[in-house]
Amino acid sequence: MITLQALEEQVRDAIPLTRHLHFRFDEFDGDMLTVVAPLGPNHNDKGTFFAGSQAALLTLAGWGLTTLLTHQIGQPADVVAVETQLKYTLPLDSDLRITVTTEQRERFEERLNQRGRASLRISATGCGDDGKTVCEFTAAYLARC
Repeated sequence: MITLQALEEQVRDAIPLTRHLHFRFDEFDGDMLTVVAPLGPNHNDKGTFFAGSQAALLTLAGWGLTTLLTHQIGQPADVVAVETQLKYTLPLDSDLRITVTTEQRERFEERLNQRGRASLRISATGCGDDGKTVCEFTAAYLARC
C-alpha cells in the first residue's frame, strides 16, 4: 500500500502545478480521503480561495481516492479523470478541506480485478474552517492496470 506522503510526492513530481497549491493528503480510512490546502497560496484578487485552485484540488482529490483504492487491492493502475461536474456554493475565506468518497467501491474493485480496468464515480465536498460547504464535485475516473 502506498503512503499518503509517497502519493503526494508522486503528484508533485509528475504535475508541477500542484507544487503551488500546497495541498496535503490528510487522511485515508480505506473508504474516504481528506485533502487540505491553505488559503494563502490559493487566494484570488478578492482574498478568497481561487475557484481554479478549488477545481484542481477537487480533481486531485478524486484522482487520489481512485489511486489509493487501486493500491489497496494490490492493483496499482494509471488513473485519469473522464468526467467532472463542479458547483461553487459559497465564497471561501479560509483554508479548504475536501472530503471525497464513493458508493461504487466493491463494483470498482471487482471490475479492476477481472478486467484490468474499471471506472469509479466519486463525490467530493469542500468546506471552510466553519464547516460550511463551499463547493460540491462529482466525477468519474478510469483506472487501467
